[in-house]
Amino acid sequence: MQSIRLAASAAMMVLLLGLSALLFGPSFAMPTAGASIGLGRGALPQFCVVMASVLSVIIFVRDLIAFRRNGSITGPAGLGASADPRRVITLGCMSLVLLVAFVVAWQWLSFLPAAVGFVLITSLMLLPRESRGPRAIALVLATSVLFALGVWALFVYVLQVPLR
Repeated sequence: MQSIRLAASAAMMVLLLGLSALLFGPSFAMPTAGASIGLGRGALPQFCVVMASVLSVIIFVRDLIAFRRNGSITGPAGLGASADPRRVITLGCMSLVLLVAFVVAWQWLSFLPAAVGFVLITSLMLLPRESRGPRAIALVLATSVLFALGVWALFVYVLQVPLR
């Protein structure tokens, strides 16, 4: 089981490095910064590409070192020994479906309602059953709205990239 976790960690690193390589050209073709434009629209994509690459390698190296030392890869103490594989697969597939739905909703509506809906549904999906009370749902709703507004404001006002 531990070798499967190491293989999954390696596969995730390769996937993220591949996506970073694919997005490297377009993101670094955009202007980053300058005296006349300030912080350009290419700053955030370039930061994301570089950080995804660096963090994926760091996490894999950490997993590899842990595997060689202990023969196992362990997560944070609060997560428990293992997760139900059916839940992991279900949540993974649902996340991909929600991401596609977000892109489609962004085209039909605009960024703000699509982002609020995506963050809200994803957060409710990940919220444990025992925590689903009116107060938790209200907190998730408020967080979704504030997060979407923050991302929208960052792109529109700071990076000057209009989000439709």
